[in-house]
Amino acid sequence: MSHTYMVWVIAGPAGCGKTTVAEFLAKELDAPYVEGDNLHSPENIHRMSVGIALTDEDREPWLRKIVPETIHAIKARSKPEEPRYGVVTCSALKKKYRDAIRASTRELRERHGLSVGVRFLFMSIDEEVLLKRVRGRQGHYMKESMVASQIRILELPTLSEIDSVRLDVTGKMPEEVNQLAKTAVLSLP
Repeated sequence: MSHTYMVWVIAGPAGCGKTTVAEFLAKELDAPYVEGDNLHSPENIHRMSVGIALTDEDREPWLRKIVPETIHAIKARSKPEEPRYGVVTCSALKKKYRDAIRASTRELRERHGLSVGVRFLFMSIDEEVLLKRVRGRQGHYMKESMVASQIRILELPTLSEIDSVRLDVTGKMPEEVNQLAKTAVLSLP
């Protein structure tokens, strides 16, 4: 099935390179890029900045914003004849989180009549590399202690999640990761 709107969710734990890949893919696809971290409530950002892991209940409203906000960004810049792709970052660490994003996509189809598809590019990387990268960040609310909490709850996509591609980026240079991500994105219908 061809969709009028296609949202690519670049997923994975903090420090895996989501933003770098998302910015590259947005440029390659000539698509808007939405930084999913900016969709968190001020309360969630505060919790994370002081080292408090979010609960599933804390995440639910945020997860339900991912696709609609990306569609809004697509509509803001697309002409009717243009492909309508959007790229958004979101950790989507658990299957139930990805399912919540899928549910918001179904809701857009059923309640608003939009032809919307969602695909996940899930980036994985060695935990030590994640910790090193997050330690080196300046001015970001996600701290090193939060990486451990993300790893504890991490559920990698399984083969049953046919809208998902896993990409192990351990030991790869950014340029190689970008090209692998582009190939992966273009491989999903």
